[in-house]
Amino acid sequence: MTQQNEEPVRRAPARWPVLVAIGLIAGALSGLFGIGGGVAIVPLLVAWCGRDQRQAVATSLLALGPLAVAGVLGYSAHGQIDLRFALPLAVGSMIGAWIGAHLLNKVPLAALRWFFAGISLVTAARLLLDPGVATGEMSHEWWRLALLLPIGVLIGVIAALAGIGGGAVMVPVMQLGFGVPAALAKGTSLLVILPTSILGGSRNLRLGNGSLRDAMWIGCSGILATVATTQWSVVMNPLLSDVLFGLLLVFVAFRTVWKDLKGLLAKRKKS
Repeated sequence: MTQQNEEPVRRAPARWPVLVAIGLIAGALSGLFGIGGGVAIVPLLVAWCGRDQRQAVATSLLALGPLAVAGVLGYSAHGQIDLRFALPLAVGSMIGAWIGAHLLNKVPLAALRWFFAGISLVTAARLLLDPGVATGEMSHEWWRLALLLPIGVLIGVIAALAGIGGGAVMVPVMQLGFGVPAALAKGTSLLVILPTSILGGSRNLRLGNGSLRDAMWIGCSGILATVATTQWSVVMNPLLSDVLFGLLLVFVAFRTVWKDLKGLLAKRKKS
């Protein structure tokens, strides 16, 4: 059953300077880490624009499209995209995005917040506990590529429910599980994010979730920032990249559930 009235939804249009600022931040993170930018878009839409988690997630998925296109162009200029890894991941992610978009209206908003925070913290733990880890030897054996299809389905579901594009999961999976170098994993991730964003975002719009206006302001505003930071990312020290990414995810995770944590602490004091 669809969850209703868990939080007041403010439907007044967000001011364009705020959306531009969100786009610049998301674009910089998208190009730097290959994550699509949803880790910034979702919490900032909630904090700065008064959107609830469900509307923020849906709008984020729509905004990821222009950012992903810009990131793909930036990384492809340096040859940092692997089509053989991208294809099974993209097919699986599109299936998962369709499933996740359907589930978005059925999952409680509090559960979405904690799900988003949990994914962020798990990824951050890997990056901070073993930053700059050697990737090993990359292989294109058919059975290894076939494994990427079900992995892509899971990533697509996560992307649709959390609005993060899936890059926060996809990049570490490619690095650790398949020996893909950091820059190549980021560029490939952004290529996979593109069809996932289109499919999940369009389905959300049909279900009445998200704002195309807000998404276009955010996505188009972040294009130049995305292209610029891809040029730094391809030469960045892997250890520095992992540490910065991990710290960002920890901050975003706690920012997302901060109100819930304060509410739990307040209840404890009363009891």
